[in-house]
This record gives sequence, C-alpha cells and structure tokens, in this order.
Amino acid sequence: EKYQNYELGFKWDVLPGFNLSAAVFQLDRDNVLALSDPNNPSSPTVPIGRQRTKGVELSVAGEITDQLSGVGAYTYSDGTFLDNVSGTVKAGNILPNMPKHSASLWTRFDPIDQLGLAVGGTHQGKRFAATDNLVSMPGYTRVDAAVYFDISENVGLQLNVENLFGERYFLYAHSNTNITPGSPTAAKVGLNVKF
Repeated sequence: EKYQNYELGFKWDVLPGFNLSAAVFQLDRDNVLALSDPNNPSSPTVPIGRQRTKGVELSVAGEITDQLSGVGAYTYSDGTFLDNVSGTVKAGNILPNMPKHSASLWTRFDPIDQLGLAVGGTHQGKRFAATDNLVSMPGYTRVDAAVYFDISENVGLQLNVENLFGERYFLYAHSNTNITPGSPTAAKVGLNVKF
C-alpha cells in the first residue's frame, strides 16, 4: 500500500494548563487490500484501488479549576473509494468501520487530594460493515465512569465501570457477517503501587 497524508493544524494554550487544538487532513491510499468477498471472512484479500479520507479533528484538554479537569475530542471523517472496484464496490462507496462523526468527553473531579471521580462518554456514528455498504452498524453513545482513591502516597485503588447504562452496540466489523458486539456493563478494580 502507498500512503500520502496532508495535515494542517494549530494548538492554542488558552491557559498554562488548558489548550485547544484543531486540524484538517486528507489521507490518500493506493493499492489497498480487502476481502474479495465481503460476505466471506475467509475469502482472500485483493487490491481494491484508491481511497481518500478527508476530515477535521477538534480537541480540548486541561484543567478547568484546581479540582476539575477534562479532555474532549470530535472528528468528522469522510472516507470514500475513488475507483470502481467491482459490481458491489463502486467509486463513492464509504469506507467500512468509519463513522462520519465521532466524539469523546472525559471529566475528572477531585473533591479532596485522595479521591477522584470521573465520568465520560464516547460517541460513534453509523458505520458500514464492509466495502459494499450493504450492512450498517447503528451509531451509539456509551458512558463510562471511574473512582480513584489513594490509600497512601504509593498505593491507590481504582474502580472503572465501562458501559454504565448497558448500551447495546457494535464495536467493529470484519465483514458483513462477522461483526463484534460491544461489551455489556463491566467493572474492573485495580490496585496501583508506585516504587
């Protein structure tokens, strides 16, 4: 495969600990390989021509107050095939697994030095499962949360809860018939030790 990437961006430190950034980009790919049959995950891969992805990325990160911080990002992506590849993959078809709109936001609040509370969301728009654009995965928004507690200077506990509200969604597709569902609500407890 051959890649050619153009990107133009800027970053602005609004405050010493708070910044904004933005970028526009275009990624061209030639000789891209994909399944010869989008309905058969074991079919051989073949070169399927040229692709172009154009888009915009926006992000914000930093401390809002001494106790509150956050990170947020938004991406608009427009990825298409530039060539007619087959009877089902036409010029203008949208690239698989690529939402036009995706966003994330994560905030953390530390009411006291030993305790941190965090919540965040991830959004993915509608995506196609394969190059033929016949099967689509609906968009979704998933909410996650975390609690951090420092037992001592070197030892801390952490609880992460993924998919807090049990959103049903598809994470990724390998073909029209091989689509991976997202995890239901899951909790993880961790012990962090610094040496």
